[in-house]
Amino acid sequence: MAEVKALCMKCRDGNNKPTMQTMNNPQVEEKEGKGGSKRYSAKGKCANCEGNVFKFLSKDDADKLR
Repeated sequence: MAEVKALCMKCRDGNNKPTMQTMNNPQVEEKEGKGGSKRYSAKGKCANCEGNVFKFLSKDDADKLR
């Protein structure tokens, strides 16, 4: 499975901004968006702190992760 990076709200840098962390066990979800289109996202755990992380994906990226 490909490596996915997402913003973790718990892991902060020196300026108190969220940092990009690797996502463990990403689960791809497909939901109905506005106008009947599909929205793809990945949910998983932060590799650093085990907090929840979330990222919207394109259709191509979602297909690669499945």
